[in-house]
Amino acid sequence: MRLTLRDFTPADEPEVLRLFADCDDWFQAATGHPSGPGDVQSLFYALPEGTSDEQKHLLVAEAQGMIGFVDLVLDHPAPNHASIGFFLVPKDLRRWGIGSEMVRAVTERYRDITHFHVKLDEFQPGREFLRAMGFALNGQRAVLEVAPRSDGR
Repeated sequence: MRLTLRDFTPADEPEVLRLFADCDDWFQAATGHPSGPGDVQSLFYALPEGTSDEQKHLLVAEAQGMIGFVDLVLDHPAPNHASIGFFLVPKDLRRWGIGSEMVRAVTERYRDITHFHVKLDEFQPGREFLRAMGFALNGQRAVLEVAPRSDGR
């Protein structure tokens, strides 16, 4: 399966809210409560200290319709690094390689990023997924280091 990533638009909100509801297991484990109706809007304001709105990117993963969502902040915690808030895939589509394709698509789209960071909570789901994708897990951080890539690919 080949998926594409595109920027989130306001028209995507109803479908993203359905995805959030379908991923309540992740929200429960990561935040301690289910997702709510204001969660999509709040993502626009959820920025690490010292970052700006221009660094925030909400992405929709598509392959014959929306199948995933990515929240990330570019050039954080350092230049050429990115902090990933989460990758979300519907429960019935997990373990089909969609998450792997999302990681591939993110690293291809942001070719100047050399390190992708995920902050981990003690009980956060997805640790095995991150490990399988090549992220190095170290306490409350997971980092994927990718070789610098030129435009010539």
